[in-house]
Amino acid sequence: MHPLIPWFEAPVFVIPGIGFPLHGFGFLVALGFVFGGKAAMGRAKRLGLDPEVINRLIGWLVLGTFVGGHVGYGLMYKPQEYFANPIEFLKMWQGLSSFGGFVTCVPIAIWFFRKEKVPLWPFLDCLAFGMALGWFFGRMGCFVAHDHPGTETNFWLGVYGICQPNGNKMVACHDMGLYEALWSLTMFGVFNAMDRFPLKPGTLTLTLGLFYGPLRFGFDFLRPEVTDVRYGPLTPGQYWSIVLTVVCLGALIARLRSADDKIGPAATPKLTPG
Repeated sequence: MHPLIPWFEAPVFVIPGIGFPLHGFGFLVALGFVFGGKAAMGRAKRLGLDPEVINRLIGWLVLGTFVGGHVGYGLMYKPQEYFANPIEFLKMWQGLSSFGGFVTCVPIAIWFFRKEKVPLWPFLDCLAFGMALGWFFGRMGCFVAHDHPGTETNFWLGVYGICQPNGNKMVACHDMGLYEALWSLTMFGVFNAMDRFPLKPGTLTLTLGLFYGPLRFGFDFLRPEVTDVRYGPLTPGQYWSIVLTVVCLGALIARLRSADDKIGPAATPKLTPG
């Protein structure tokens, strides 16, 4: 089977009345925060937690995503260029790293939940639940913007015209944004299925990281060196994937062995801060 997705221009929407252009990437990322936040708040409410805590956190996560994501992009992918011209670190609209966003947003969330004196792991699980949906919209934004082209392919999900550096409209390449979007939507379905059963707090959070690490490690082999620099044999994302997988595996084992009560529709949780 040949690739089925033709070349298309990145969509741009013009806001009526003011003529302000809204690019497809920004629109879908915004939807990701909206729908991901609503999903996280809905799960918190179902568990008897205060959903407004998550609502108050979302603004911090937006800031962390763009600041941490952009700074991480500069440090990991273009350090010489960015340090030679530090003003590049302030151009938040140019280049984002998912791991840069993760490394920034996870400490922010932990700090925020500690400050609010709420149970840490149950709230992190609600964030993970919402993130699985929000990440789908965010990566679909990458897909419509052609931000993450991979190597040449005849795979049926290949996209014509996105290959770097020449963008030949007759050649198709893997689209890493599309692949991660489909994975994330699948994880949202898995989480909905898992949520039918009582779970140890932290299970969803650490499962998300444990599944994403190997997936991202494998996907990065499909990224061309022209867009993703290598340090030795691996990309920055692959090194971070190894760290994420090891940390989440160890933490998940510890969580499953903990004395914390399970939380779910069939369990009455005893929630304490921590």
